[in-house]
Amino acid sequence: MVLVIYLAFAGYVLGHLWPAPGERYLSHSYNDHSQFEWFLAVDTYNLLHFKNPFFTDFQNAGMGVNLLGNASVLGLALPLLPVTMLFGPSVAFVIATTLSLCATAFGWYLILHRELGLHRAAAVLGGAVTAYAPAVVSHANAHLNLISMFLVPWIVRSSLRLFHSHRPVRDGVTLGLLVSYQFFVGAEILLMTAIALLLFVILYALPPLPGLSDLLRRFSRGIGVAFAVAGVLLAYPLWVQFAGPRHYDTLGGLAYVTNDLSTLFRYSTNSLGNAGDPLTSTNYAEENAYFGWPLLLLGTVVAVWFRRTRLARAVGLLGLIGLILSLGPTITWRGSNTGIPGPWRLFRPLPVLDSLNIGRFTFITVVALGVLLALATDRIVRAAPDWTANSRLAWDAALAAALVPLLPVPLPVVGRDPVPRFFADGVYKQYIRRNHTVVPVPVMTAAGRMTVDALHWQIAANMDFRLPEGYFVGPKDPSKVATNQPAPGPVNSVLLEVTRHRRSVQLTPAQRAEILGQLRTWQADAIVVYRCGDVLPQLQATFDPVLGPGHQVSDVFHWDLRSLSAEPVVAPHGDGTR
Repeated sequence: MVLVIYLAFAGYVLGHLWPAPGERYLSHSYNDHSQFEWFLAVDTYNLLHFKNPFFTDFQNAGMGVNLLGNASVLGLALPLLPVTMLFGPSVAFVIATTLSLCATAFGWYLILHRELGLHRAAAVLGGAVTAYAPAVVSHANAHLNLISMFLVPWIVRSSLRLFHSHRPVRDGVTLGLLVSYQFFVGAEILLMTAIALLLFVILYALPPLPGLSDLLRRFSRGIGVAFAVAGVLLAYPLWVQFAGPRHYDTLGGLAYVTNDLSTLFRYSTNSLGNAGDPLTSTNYAEENAYFGWPLLLLGTVVAVWFRRTRLARAVGLLGLIGLILSLGPTITWRGSNTGIPGPWRLFRPLPVLDSLNIGRFTFITVVALGVLLALATDRIVRAAPDWTANSRLAWDAALAAALVPLLPVPLPVVGRDPVPRFFADGVYKQYIRRNHTVVPVPVMTAAGRMTVDALHWQIAANMDFRLPEGYFVGPKDPSKVATNQPAPGPVNSVLLEVTRHRRSVQLTPAQRAEILGQLRTWQADAIVVYRCGDVLPQLQATFDPVLGPGHQVSDVFHWDLRSLSAEPVVAPHGDGTR
């Protein structure tokens, strides 16, 4: 019954998307909804065709994309492979999002109820807070890798169990397997979990536990086995991510997410407590704080109440640390830089940590609050009969004041543009050879919303062709700093100039040579224009002198470039699967 309740609530959160996943789009996801559907599609293709699952050139034709440097969610694509095959990645996406929220809540419920022995009602409440807090629901708009935290409760359980393990090899192997699988679900969550566990163990051990040396000796045996197992399984994937083809060294400006101090006390735009207030976070998918002052006050009261309990004290301090770290290297208040340094500036220069979007450290605070509320609810429910009625009434009122305003409303959706019949009906096969490239117009860009529709064209065509440049995280050549969109080359630079400024471009002989050279490098078979009729005359005036006249085919306009790309397909450096 608990599982059904969690599942129903997750379905409610995705309620607007479920009736028509292929026709609707999470409107607050910007381009990431499309990107994650594309990840599921390309992962499925690679698995079915025994291709390299860590690298692809379906985007960025001729150079490729390091999938492990992106949130490719291979660990979700594998169990969802039959769904993606039969119903498509749109259905797989909404199923994955729904089940991830549900399974995360249910995992923490089981830990609280069965491992800590808390009353069932208390555990249900704690599990719900960990999965349906505003910070998590906000990321359900777009970030499948971040909301898929269903393995985290079991990683926490397995890690802490090593301190008391009488079978360190078995328990170490279990932890190593869990860690390895979580890496392919969401490496960022895995790193935050490791940091949180390290902090928790330190906080729990203070003041020093009796028999601490014996506990550490047992732990060292099991963790050594876990490291060995994970090291063997993840050695090559980690090399690919940090040293393989198209890797990057740092996210640079993409690691931009920190929390404004004022957002801790507000309500998110997707919660009942928001009375039409405008967005005050980086974007709708990064409302990482938004606890509201009643919940923060209640959490503080519970932490003080349980201050003599080692577990609650450690959990409360851990939640506070997560909150403080999420504020970034410098504290901001209502959008203004206060100049007050935050503790994160001490860790910011460290490798890997310099690429964390640290505003998401509030996920640690979310779990801490869930555990604290569960502990307090358990104490109230089990209270002595002579004061149970009054204490329960007061506690219920406090919970209602803190949590009801945080209840999410269904994520908003909009209708998505249909895939051109040119691709949906298979007409493209007459003009585009397998594994060659389609240059889409509009050009795919990271700016704006729903500007990567060409990814859906590719999915509808069963990944029969490649796309140039695109929308993914990769190195900004020649540096190893990441960008979420390659700098446009000669072809897309001209296409963007024409479509944005609505005027034709008089190409110089040098530009013509560059455009023809890039189209040959991409092995482009066609430039396909869809729903750009207002600038089609300008596009024709620009490209007809170079490529010859284009033609209307089905519901698209296209230039046939097959005579330019007659050479056989060449594998991009570092792949070897084509």
